[in-house]
Amino acid sequence: MSNSLLIMVSLAIASIGLITWQHSVRSDLIRARRRWLQASLLLAAGMLVEGFVEPGKGEMVRLALGSAMSNAGIALQLTIIARVTGLKPPHWLWLAMGALSLLDKLLPYRPLMSVLESAEIPLLYLAAAWLYQRAERLVSHNRFSPTALLFLLGALLFVWRDAGDFLLRAQGLPDSIDYLDRQHQLALTFAAAAQICGSVGFLNIVLQRQHNRLEDAANLDPLTGAGNRRALQYWLRTLEASVERVCVVMLDIDHFKLINDLYGHPAGDAVLQTLAELLRQGIRENDMLIRYGGEEFCLLMPDADADDGAQAAERLLRAFRAQTPLPGHPELRAAFSAGVHEWRCRQQDFADAQQKADQALYQAKQAGRGQVRRL
Repeated sequence: MSNSLLIMVSLAIASIGLITWQHSVRSDLIRARRRWLQASLLLAAGMLVEGFVEPGKGEMVRLALGSAMSNAGIALQLTIIARVTGLKPPHWLWLAMGALSLLDKLLPYRPLMSVLESAEIPLLYLAAAWLYQRAERLVSHNRFSPTALLFLLGALLFVWRDAGDFLLRAQGLPDSIDYLDRQHQLALTFAAAAQICGSVGFLNIVLQRQHNRLEDAANLDPLTGAGNRRALQYWLRTLEASVERVCVVMLDIDHFKLINDLYGHPAGDAVLQTLAELLRQGIRENDMLIRYGGEEFCLLMPDADADDGAQAAERLLRAFRAQTPLPGHPELRAAFSAGVHEWRCRQQDFADAQQKADQALYQAKQAGRGQVRRL
């Protein structure tokens, strides 16, 4: 084993952990950042202990302690990544991993000890590869994670290293120190690269989460979670050139002022939230929902004609009529009026199409409300 390489890697991991803490100090996830620093320092300390192990009395105890600290640090990092991405592993998982790594090196039955010891790092690295790929997809919206690839390669290299050791023993051949040391150095090099990329990846996740929250605050209506007019302008700017038509649906809750007067403004807010949630659940993934103002919403449906929009609005209207926004007032029911217009993107601008949908909405109101009209 190359002690000097372990020591250098441990110092690099500790340094990257400190840098990650420093550069993410202005973002949220304070507890996660603090625990990430603790995990990095624990991992680095464990590798230092392993790096300074010399043959002689107490060698196995020091090696077991160093391995336990290192694996506990990796497990703590993985727990943090999992929780940032919405999973909820037990808080004590990293302690259990450390205890397992400590005990398996003190087992009296050497074959079992070797199997457990060889499985620890590959399993941790495979879990890391999956978690980083998940984090990149959910938080950063990337399909590919270089960090996940490095952890996967690291796991395979550690399996290759231990498999070579087992093969030599199975054939009754003496251990080739040079051969095994080369394997170990290669595996450890990839492990170091994966750990450093992992810290950078965690920093990216923290900063991306902060960016997403700020972007949501700027583009989303805080009451309903629908997009606001700023989000609408961004959606229009980024609309794909291949889209030739968009169905524009303007919706307005009927008698909304009366609901506020009779039941209070919290009831009106509940009606708005109920409609917004129903609309989100009832439209396609690429459709856009905007709270246009007050009790008025705008629904944009790319590659849909007026018939599609009218059918969708009729279906949503029936579903909204069946809702009971206030559990304590089952008699409170609401409806909306809707105007539909097919926007030909290459023949007219959006303002004109939206005005036509508004005219259709006005006709629905004039005709008695609770209905859908097209123009």
